[in-house]
Amino acid sequence: MNKQNIKYWMMATACLGMLTTVTGCKEDDFPDNAIPTVIADTPTEFSEQVLWPSNLVRVSVHDPSVVYDPSSWSYYIFGSHRGVAKSTNLMTWSTVNVPWAVNGETGVGNDAAFLTPEVTTVKKGGVEVELPAFNAFEWSKKANAAWSVDGNMWAPDVIYNKEMKKWCMYLSINGDFWYSSVILLTSDYIVGPYTYQAPVVIGGFSAGDSYKETDLELVIGEQETLPARYATGTEWGNRYPNCIDPCVFYDEEGKLWMSYGSWSGGIWMLELDEATGLRDYDVTYAQQGNGDDITVDPYFGKKIAGGHYVSGEASYIEYVDGYYYLFMTYGGLMAGGDPDDYNNGGYQMRMFRSEKPDGPYVDSKGGNAVFSSYALNFGPNENDGNRGVNIFGAYGEWGGQATGAWAERSQGHNSVIAAPDGRTYLVYHSRFQGQGEGHAVRVHQMYQNEDKWLVAAPFEYTGEIAKSAQIANEQLISKSQIAGNYKMLVHRYKLNHLTKELATPVDVQLNADGSISGAYTGSWTAKDGTSYVNITLNGAEYKGVMVLQTLEPTNNQVPAFTGLNAATGVTAWGYKVVEE
Repeated sequence: MNKQNIKYWMMATACLGMLTTVTGCKEDDFPDNAIPTVIADTPTEFSEQVLWPSNLVRVSVHDPSVVYDPSSWSYYIFGSHRGVAKSTNLMTWSTVNVPWAVNGETGVGNDAAFLTPEVTTVKKGGVEVELPAFNAFEWSKKANAAWSVDGNMWAPDVIYNKEMKKWCMYLSINGDFWYSSVILLTSDYIVGPYTYQAPVVIGGFSAGDSYKETDLELVIGEQETLPARYATGTEWGNRYPNCIDPCVFYDEEGKLWMSYGSWSGGIWMLELDEATGLRDYDVTYAQQGNGDDITVDPYFGKKIAGGHYVSGEASYIEYVDGYYYLFMTYGGLMAGGDPDDYNNGGYQMRMFRSEKPDGPYVDSKGGNAVFSSYALNFGPNENDGNRGVNIFGAYGEWGGQATGAWAERSQGHNSVIAAPDGRTYLVYHSRFQGQGEGHAVRVHQMYQNEDKWLVAAPFEYTGEIAKSAQIANEQLISKSQIAGNYKMLVHRYKLNHLTKELATPVDVQLNADGSISGAYTGSWTAKDGTSYVNITLNGAEYKGVMVLQTLEPTNNQVPAFTGLNAATGVTAWGYKVVEE
């Protein structure tokens, strides 16, 4: 990065607090005192230091959900098991301790934090009605008396609620046999302390009168017995969601939504009440479908993805320039390599999009994110037609960044932020080829190609200056600079996680006459006045962009390509090999 680019980058990031945040809030929507002294450090955007790849400060947060706090000029990631970290530049991270509170007392342990909700009433039809005193801790122990909350606080999502003027944490409290819930906790500060407010959605009430402990009757009316559609016994997962992995977002009209769920009955969507952060009890959902084919349920809302025990979890929805993008992770979260456990591995991020917040969500081939029957949707024997755009998967031998024992694999449970600095970032955790189940957070920029599908930059974000809006309006790399020798990597489906297979690059030449030779043959074109570049490899066209990226672990910047073959959902990366 030259001195001019350094100055440009610092000026751009210094404006973060003045721009619209990912939640749709502006700085004025936040309280003046929303930054306690514990995080009142000087923003590193004003520093002359620019960090190169060798100076990145890593952090380990599983299932990272990213949010921006304009008061502290910081990005925060919240993850499972109370993992939290912050950064002012998405490159240098530090861990943060976020406490619980009960009745104003902080330092509360996990066993006591979720017993009694503070919110006791809500409005329905303009009338104040009572909420059940839902004990999230005891609910999750119903199927297993030896259950512990430690290790079962999963995948929180944090958002600033403009109407409440509170930071809202939506947290999964997982229990065996679907006795799980998503609960709301709030705080005046992003770093807490967070206090349990009320449940948002509850699962597992498949027998007896346990549903009386939930808000089911508040939603659908008083019931003499459990409605038959919920009396699934041990087959709950064939029909209904495990109530985990929330994602909460404002749509472009200012409405608040929550997607949630996982393997089992799929991913579902509820509309929330902006005034309370809880479900909107005035919104009704008329049942559609029957049996295990229910796609709209009066209590659980609308199914938007998965179902029938197809793998898929960690839904995340972000609006970017015309579309709501749905991200999910298919497969097992572990590193793979266990031939006795097919689900051990194969984690892979997939993408769908819609013009409406509640769908329908489809991939680049037109495939719907909702499944109508079981299919194996990950791994070497995948048979669902490769549904969902394959953002990228396990890869190695790539620019020195992902080689040997540190090659990335089982990447997933991502979040995405259309950030106030004018860029879009993909934030995920990755395991590694030779590091067991150790994991760390990685961040890549994302860009829209000419068809407005998001594609991920081939290397980690290290301060590159390209912004989203520049892609359609500026030719950041000239055609003469593009031509040369490249490493090209195709992220195909069906990698074998049982053998810990990696995608690896091959050598190709992008010739000055627009032809391609080497391991692939084909052609390339660059659209004048834009950064759109289309590359055809052995007959498959990848529509993408060409930008400068830092070639890790060096400090050199090289032209780098990322693109999508819409006909197959396969993505490809490339970078120019520059002789030193």
